[in-house]
Amino acid sequence: MKPVLLRPWGLLFLLAAPCLGAGTPLVIKSKVVPTSYHHEYSTAQIESMSSIKAPSRAAHEPGLTLFEYELSFNYDLNLRSERPGGPYRFWVKTLNLEFNVNRMEVFVSSQYPVGSCQYRAILDHENTHVAINTRTFKKYLALLKKELSRTALPTSRRTWTAADQARAQAAVDARIKPILDRIQKEFAAEDRRENAKIDTPASYRRTSAKCGDW
Repeated sequence: MKPVLLRPWGLLFLLAAPCLGAGTPLVIKSKVVPTSYHHEYSTAQIESMSSIKAPSRAAHEPGLTLFEYELSFNYDLNLRSERPGGPYRFWVKTLNLEFNVNRMEVFVSSQYPVGSCQYRAILDHENTHVAINTRTFKKYLALLKKELSRTALPTSRRTWTAADQARAQAAVDARIKPILDRIQKEFAAEDRRENAKIDTPASYRRTSAKCGDW
């Protein structure tokens, strides 16, 4: 019943565009797909979807939550030079960030009829995973806004200098990518940690005790 968090490199949030530390506008877009529910798969099929194996009721996993997100960015870079071929003064006109939940799917084994005690117990457990994923996602969306809002980037009033466009892009990337990489790692680690708290033998025993005839 552990969730599987997938990461490739509903609701739509468009955060107000604050300025970065040096005055660069920041635009953050965030889309969260609605949670979808499936009851057409057997316990064996659900188990085959997950690479995570954990002891559960009779060593089976009748429920699963799949969670997939994506974090990406781009920016508008302006360059000016007094001479052909550089060097160039450059600045970031706008920094655009997207942090999306692309998948939130809950699977409950078809072995248990909808509305049955077992079905409700499994569904309650999986919905707790959904709540954890959603809460953690929103926390790190806010952290991204906070971190990037105070990150100094070159502006039209405070330009940086580079020999060419590639070096200008590398300088901006070097300022932004470490922040995104760190926050993404912290997000994934905290999400796994929080979900693991309800995927323990004791937690499974409490869920199993709600019903008979598993």
